[in-house]
Amino acid sequence: MPKVVDHEQRRDEIADALWRVVLRDGVAAASVRTVSAEAGWSTGAIRHYFSSQDELMAFAMTTLGERAKARVQQRLDALDREQADLEALVEVLGEVLPLDAQRKAESEVWLALLASARTHEHLRALADDAHRSLRGLCDGVVRHLAHDAAADLDVVGETDRLHGLLDGLAVHGTMYPRQLPRTRLRAAVRAHLTDLAVRAGTV
Repeated sequence: MPKVVDHEQRRDEIADALWRVVLRDGVAAASVRTVSAEAGWSTGAIRHYFSSQDELMAFAMTTLGERAKARVQQRLDALDREQADLEALVEVLGEVLPLDAQRKAESEVWLALLASARTHEHLRALADDAHRSLRGLCDGVVRHLAHDAAADLDVVGETDRLHGLLDGLAVHGTMYPRQLPRTRLRAAVRAHLTDLAVRAGTV
């Protein structure tokens, strides 16, 4: 009987191999050939899914976003919609920050791909989608804390602030983990949400 191939598992393995190449050697080194060697497969096996470096990079960025979204959604599904639970919200936002080895590796790969997106149109569109998704998450957190009851709360402005904070913490936490360890990343998010909740009158 022919061997049954689990295509989802194989794509996950390709993603992991691709990220290892990017982390070790940079985006420019990631190709069908190098990813094949990293995964221990033939180039033909990889080309069954991706025919070019552009397709590989798009896949890497898409998969990073999907994994982060899945973690965030799991946290959101467990969130009490009737209570402004600050710690629960810290954990929700923490899913897009480098708070453990896996998320730090994802953040390093993401920053490398984001730099390439400046000059690669196929990546720029994906980066823009991710930007909008994160902003949507920030908007949802702001509205959740306010319970839509603070009529004078500048939701757009507060979303800008939270979005900027998360982006900055992600970059600093990835590039300078000794100066900004996970405890301080969480503390910065907690302090910001606490201040917002106080001003919104929900704590």
